[in-house]
Amino acid sequence: MSHRENWAMSERLIFTLMAIWVTRVTGNCGKPPQLENGSPTEKFTSETLFDVGTKITYKCHLGYIFSRETLNDSRTVTCRKDSTWTPLQTICEPKTCGNPGKIVDGYYDAPTATFGSKVTFYCNTGYKMVGRNFRMCEADGWDGQVPTCEVVECQRPELPANSKTEEGFAPTYKYGETISYDCNEGYEIVGKSVIECKENNTFVPAPPTCKPVECHHPELPANGRIEMGFGPTYGYRETVNYVCNEGFEMVGESVAECREGNTFIPGPPTCKPRDCGNPGEILNGYYEAPSTTFGTKATFYCNPGYWMVGKNYRLCKVDGWDGQVPACKVVACHRPEVPINGQIKSGFGPTYKYQENISYICNAGFELVGNSVIVCEENNTFVPTPPTCRTAKIAQVRKIGEKKKEPVSADAADENNLGTAGIVISCIIGICVGIAAAAGLSLYNKKRQRNICKKVHINPQPSENQEEANLNVYQDQPA
Repeated sequence: MSHRENWAMSERLIFTLMAIWVTRVTGNCGKPPQLENGSPTEKFTSETLFDVGTKITYKCHLGYIFSRETLNDSRTVTCRKDSTWTPLQTICEPKTCGNPGKIVDGYYDAPTATFGSKVTFYCNTGYKMVGRNFRMCEADGWDGQVPTCEVVECQRPELPANSKTEEGFAPTYKYGETISYDCNEGYEIVGKSVIECKENNTFVPAPPTCKPVECHHPELPANGRIEMGFGPTYGYRETVNYVCNEGFEMVGESVAECREGNTFIPGPPTCKPRDCGNPGEILNGYYEAPSTTFGTKATFYCNPGYWMVGKNYRLCKVDGWDGQVPACKVVACHRPEVPINGQIKSGFGPTYKYQENISYICNAGFELVGNSVIVCEENNTFVPTPPTCRTAKIAQVRKIGEKKKEPVSADAADENNLGTAGIVISCIIGICVGIAAAAGLSLYNKKRQRNICKKVHINPQPSENQEEANLNVYQDQPA
């Protein structure tokens, strides 16, 4: 800061202090008190010093008035001898504009009606406003005019092409009244089918339009296909025919028709595996099947003691179960031939039931080869096979000094032209022993002789527990 500026500031300070001192000395008053939203009259606005006894009257600013409690004297202040002003005992309040005005078929909303406030007008439902929708509270009251509310009326819109009016026939429509549209057959609606008369005499939304019905390729059912009606798109009421694959049956309609909304009616059917049902009951048996649908197999079984006649399974095919239900017959085993040199010990009969058995023994001098007991099992068969009886092995004892006899060789037999076979049967102490000797056949004999050998049958001796009658039944007869 320069020296000159410092001097000017000091000079102004000195003059101010001198003015205050002069005021105190002479008894003059300074500026009068301030009034919020008000001011002194214009007569004193330019004064800075006032003589003792000077009276200043206040006024409120535009749009404000003195409070009702304020007296006329309280609007004035006086400069006293002690250079002070008497107290200001009034306030300026905002001016009240009162009722903003009644609106027919409507109402208004105003937080206050004082200076500077705003009132907003509204029309009842079904009416539209004509005029400005608000008024301001000014110094001389509410500005503008109260708006009016007129009944909303819509002029009838033009009928869309390929459509018809379902509801709402009138030349004009009041607020909230509606029109309902529908499209002609073969067309579908685009937009809202119902429109409503709203403010500004306008229908909301705009009327719809009608376009030709068009369907896209329908969904195919699982395990099925379209037999007739192929195409990427289909017109109104065009149809498709469904069929199920082999082994599947249809649930639902086989024909669907293109209708509104890009929809085939009815929807596609379903194809479920064909159910062949019960494969058939088998008497004295049962069956097992994981299911009874197409492609499955039912296997049949007979109860113990029965054997199966026929194929033991059936297949579920397109036209149902194939084949026939097999039969379960009672197991009946026929008596096998009695082993040579043997006899039945127990289990006599021409036929045997399931699990019945036969017990065998061999005649004296013979021993059993195989199981002595056989059982009648499935397939009418004895298990195991009947045994056989072979000659028992007997130890031979030579006398002292007796030479061992050498067997006759085959060559020796050929030299003597032996061409016969013999069977020697000896009975020693009741035991029948068969000794067979084979005779050689002459290699040089040009004329062959055919010898007929008959089977020799020896009736076995009955056992102690076997009756004579039973022995006669089961003895083999001579050939």
